[in-house]
Amino acid sequence: MKTLVACAFLLFASACGSDDASDARNDAGLPDATPDVAVDADADTAAADGAVDAGSDTSEPDAPTEAAVDAGWGCTQVAHIGDSLTAYTIDPLKQAYAKVGISAQVDAYGGRAILQKLPADPKTGKQAALDFVTAGFSGCWVVALGTNDTANIAAGAWYTRAEAIDQMMTAIDPKGKKPVLWVNVYTTKTTGFWSNANMLLWNAALTDALTRWPNLRLYDWASVAATGSAPFSDGIHHTTAGYAVRNQSIAQALAAE
Repeated sequence: MKTLVACAFLLFASACGSDDASDARNDAGLPDATPDVAVDADADTAAADGAVDAGSDTSEPDAPTEAAVDAGWGCTQVAHIGDSLTAYTIDPLKQAYAKVGISAQVDAYGGRAILQKLPADPKTGKQAALDFVTAGFSGCWVVALGTNDTANIAAGAWYTRAEAIDQMMTAIDPKGKKPVLWVNVYTTKTTGFWSNANMLLWNAALTDALTRWPNLRLYDWASVAATGSAPFSDGIHHTTAGYAVRNQSIAQALAAE
């Protein structure tokens, strides 16, 4: 039995449930020696045999033109999708974007991953992107997911880091043209699924994805966080002062693209 986890902590320990709509989801169990909860798989992305087939869901992006690569994005609107690192600071994040002239729509929830979620979360990261697309959003994108994804994979999730990234990018734009800034990840944890060693694996997968997605750029938040300038409260989440640094950094990074 494969074990699936999400970054929700004891606050959500009683919220764990099952998703009867997903035939493919393995029976999720709580890993030993962790206070975190199991999560539901995204029913629309799990294959019937419990494996994700990224090839069947991912279109090869179009080759970029020189103008597309060289031109600045000039973002005035952003759809920002995140997990608890966003959900705990939505209003200050919107204010940080506004200070650099960007109007933000934010969809975030604690414990969220690209293909997995907590039972109380109405959508996965992938579904959040699809909802923005369906609503006709046409601006820039910021994806602040990966902390839970890489932890879930370390715990035995059925998909790879590359598959999760590609499914998110495909949900945003299978042709690889809409501008996406992805915030990489960092923790101060030295053991467990949320250890920074697993964050480094995610960041490496993001770097590899640059060769597949011409519309993807990375914001190296990990390098900023490693300096200690954004204090942590528990090794994963930040203090109020830490979130202020993170929000401002992300907004300025998008404005600079």
